[in-house]
Amino acid sequence: MSRTFRIVTTLAAAFLALFARSSSTAEPARAPVPDIFPAIPEVRAEHGVADVVLHVVLDPVSGYPAFSWNARLGVVPTIRVRPGDAIAMTVSNDMRPFAGRPDDVNVHFHGLTVSPNAPGDDALTTLAHPGETLHYRVVIPPDHEPGLYWYHPHAHGETYYDVTNGMSGAIVVEGIQQHLPALASMRERVIVLRDVPTGPGFVDDDMPMNGMAGMTRPTAIVRSGTGPPCRPEKGLQPTLNRQADAHVGIAPGEAQFFRVVNASAARYYDLSVDDAMLHVVAIDGVPLDAYPGTAAVRTVQHVLVPPAGRAEFVVTAPNHATVLRSSCVDTGPLGDANPAVVLAHLVDPVSASAPAVSSVTPSLPTLRVVGAPLPRNVLSRALPRPAARRTIRFTEDERGFYIDGKAFAMDGPPAIVARSGTVEEWTIENATDESHDFHIHQVHFVTESVNGARVAERNWADTVDVPRRTRTRDGRTVPGRVRLLIDFRDPVVRGTFVYHCHILDHEDRGMMARIRVI
Repeated sequence: MSRTFRIVTTLAAAFLALFARSSSTAEPARAPVPDIFPAIPEVRAEHGVADVVLHVVLDPVSGYPAFSWNARLGVVPTIRVRPGDAIAMTVSNDMRPFAGRPDDVNVHFHGLTVSPNAPGDDALTTLAHPGETLHYRVVIPPDHEPGLYWYHPHAHGETYYDVTNGMSGAIVVEGIQQHLPALASMRERVIVLRDVPTGPGFVDDDMPMNGMAGMTRPTAIVRSGTGPPCRPEKGLQPTLNRQADAHVGIAPGEAQFFRVVNASAARYYDLSVDDAMLHVVAIDGVPLDAYPGTAAVRTVQHVLVPPAGRAEFVVTAPNHATVLRSSCVDTGPLGDANPAVVLAHLVDPVSASAPAVSSVTPSLPTLRVVGAPLPRNVLSRALPRPAARRTIRFTEDERGFYIDGKAFAMDGPPAIVARSGTVEEWTIENATDESHDFHIHQVHFVTESVNGARVAERNWADTVDVPRRTRTRDGRTVPGRVRLLIDFRDPVVRGTFVYHCHILDHEDRGMMARIRVI
């Protein structure tokens, strides 16, 4: 049985069961549904290139850097490209040097399997000081997986402040309909979740009193350091596309395609929709069925999206208004609050005079084989035996955060040298009392196990929650552990890049290390 036929058969069974409407059910006529969604401006590739020009300026409210696009402060466009296109991004640092404030900037193209070498996705040596301009050209390989990615600053010691102040945007690599043709008929929602400051001087208890690179810490404190989970979190407001009380227009029974990126600097989101299931089709930019033998659709009640993670799923509206919410996430006694929050109201925007609809399911096109075959890349091939096995250990103390006992240094050597064309097995150990969020640039991985429990439903990812340590009845501590298969087979990723905790205050204070792929 060919891979294309197997995938289409799987999709047909899944989606016909989920969405097919009985031919004997007549649907009342409906008025057109207006869109009340807080949409994001887009830049689409033309003639194979998406041109984006960003300026970095001082946000007069927060007192920290912000992106400006087309002279619109805080507006960051979604970039849409196809496999084989390039992103040409110009970033001008219009800040003025000021002691006590972060003022350097660069950009990381998170999740893309692209070159780590300048002028591509180089987060180590490419840096603009005030008055300087960066020119990126990030080439998307022709066989790149379609899905949701994102971009954000990555200047060491300043990343938490930049991302918390909203300096981030989504990247959509087109073509996911090749995996799931039914998505083409659905309304698409690109959703960027952020924790934004509600006033000036936002900081974090995990940042040092005398901050990185000579920064002086402001007096206001907004993120509490310890306490019970779900405690109130003052000074930071969860937002959906920069709105704290967002509304999404969706008709009863309508299926919509939600593409969600967690662009918060530190917050975990555990997403669900009241009275509806989530039909997940991609994680961290990669369709589920890109991993050999994995079904194209995974139906769940909720999905955990750690900082920097992405989840793409279909929501079918019930016959009444509902909400998209995040439940409380307990990240340990030293973890952040992550309280529960309603992110958006899902409502039927049709006027009250429109015919009532008691219960409907959407009408979808017949599933079919599309003209182009699915991408055949390294992610679709069976994994070889690991060429190396390594253990990476996360620790922390009152002075900082560490990987294998060392804080990151800009002039330090690579902690790991891996060979291109191989797969390695890494065990990430967390010897602390809070969760950490492992991320590695340029490549994806598969989670084999969490705290020794085998993961049955596998998929590619580039972020994973590493649970905190636990204590046995006799007082011993046992590190939290995840075991990963990390894929270095694509030759485009040769070069030096980093892996780190994507709770960005942890990264800024040292929980990051270099890897070189040769």
